Amino acid sequence: MKKSLLVISLIAGFSSVLIASEFDTKASIGASSAKLKGTTYTQYGIGYTSNTRLDNGIILGFGNSLSYGNVKNGVEAISVDLDLRAGYEIIDNLTGFAIGTGVAQTVDNDTATGLGYGGALEYRLTSNVAIEGSYKTVTMNDSPRDYDYDTSNLAVKFNF
Repeated sequence: MKKSLLVISLIAGFSSVLIASEFDTKASIGASSAKLKGTTYTQYGIGYTSNTRLDNGIILGFGNSLSYGNVKNGVEAISVDLDLRAGYEIIDNLTGFAIGTGVAQTVDNDTATGLGYGGALEYRLTSNVAIEGSYKTVTMNDSPRDYDYDTSNLAVKFNF
């Protein structure tokens, strides 16, 4: 529980720094279909992304998210993701992103970390609301057995 509170505090503090800068920052809330050690479950998350557009149209940014789900009866998973994003606006209001990600995860009081990759599509509905679908795959390092952690996410994002 103390670890979760620390992570939430760090994310909130880092988010407040981004609001004051020249980034396009969006808070998000969403749900994911996750697959962990061969078991599929639903997890719910909050997060944010911050992007900046370069003069040549390339969009660079990063994001953090905190997710929680019940893998199976009595087994909980808490995941913290840090994503690096590179993208381009494909057509008006639709942006595609390549994602590099790092994940720290606690499953049933066992902690693992991992690196992975993925992609996302974000569609801007209004100037302040967007939806994003993403897929990420991560190889988690947990001695003595590594495992794969895959997510397909749908989130509603709010600009502020």
